[in-house]
Amino acid sequence: MQPRAHQVARELPHLTLLCFIGADQEREKEEPSIMRIHRLSLVLLLLVLPATVLAQECYCTLEDAWWGNAKLSFNGVAIPALVDSLIVPGDPVVLGAPGRSVTFEDGSESCIVAGLPAGGKACVLPPSLGDAVVDTNCVIPEDFPANKHWKFRNKLLGEAMALSLNVRLDPDLLVLPVEPVMYTVEALPGDDGLHGTADDSLCADCDTMTVRMPDLVMAALVDSMGIDPTVGDVLAFANTTLGGGEIYDARPRDVWHAVKNLNRAFKRCRFLVSGPVDSIVVIPLKSTEGSTRGREEEPEAGMALSITGAVGARSVLHLSVSEASRVHVAAYNVAGRRVAVLADRSVGAGEMTMEFPADRALPCGVYLIRASATGVTSGRSSSQAAKVIVVR
Repeated sequence: MQPRAHQVARELPHLTLLCFIGADQEREKEEPSIMRIHRLSLVLLLLVLPATVLAQECYCTLEDAWWGNAKLSFNGVAIPALVDSLIVPGDPVVLGAPGRSVTFEDGSESCIVAGLPAGGKACVLPPSLGDAVVDTNCVIPEDFPANKHWKFRNKLLGEAMALSLNVRLDPDLLVLPVEPVMYTVEALPGDDGLHGTADDSLCADCDTMTVRMPDLVMAALVDSMGIDPTVGDVLAFANTTLGGGEIYDARPRDVWHAVKNLNRAFKRCRFLVSGPVDSIVVIPLKSTEGSTRGREEEPEAGMALSITGAVGARSVLHLSVSEASRVHVAAYNVAGRRVAVLADRSVGAGEMTMEFPADRALPCGVYLIRASATGVTSGRSSSQAAKVIVVR
């Protein structure tokens, strides 16, 4: 799903990429259009092309302040070059609705970066704006909500622009279903050092972000409009709002909140870990094995512990031992404090089950389950750990 082909990124060093996209403005003016398209295609291949090998639960967005900072970069590509790669000839960014809209054409990228993050109120575009166009000259259209430095003076316009760029950065966002409450967790880049590629891993030690959609926006999309909304639908609703169209009982400020929350939900790549129902995600880690009492003995095979868990309001943990053992299972929070003892007893060979959380509800967050067993006869010890994310 992801917006970058990680295999290609490994093969082409970032320095080579920056050589392609770092040409000065004079060179760009002299460069034939077909060469510029080829150059932008290369950037798109590295940054935007979906990599189908990655799980669909990870998405990438940048906040409006990130898009508006020319000194920042994403995956080694400076923001101006990244915006330039996302707006190509024949595919401008259009905000608003026909009769009350603004179109940002290819070549207006510097105007977009200068305009974000937006200030002012969240409101509709002025009727007198008509269908304005921003081109390479970056002239502020008459009645366009911006100051003389091109800073947007409409918060809804700014967030709608950021989301328009985000769905180009990660096209799978367009069809991502939107729930009243969603939960995301930071994604850690793998060996390639890039965010949003197939070797990313979920940061089990990081806090879970709760993403809430305003009730009035959800009601307008679900009840009044009769659709199960996606991110693309929310963006379309924001453009309807900017264009002065029917938004039922929702207000521009509500729509602004919805778009802003989506722009931050997957900031710099995050995993979608749950819907609005209680759920637990168990991430098994590699088990470790201790030594036996008798150094001369060879460890017996099959003394490993296993922990699995089903997603649900409570997760059932399964442990198996190959001989009668003393078993201890406990849960710890990220600060290392024990929050629950799930088992501390002698068991026979075979499998045992237990629920997590145990006898009491636990706050949302990340927990580490540690299980250990010592064989009664052999003295051989084994242990395993699993990180568990509790979200509600």
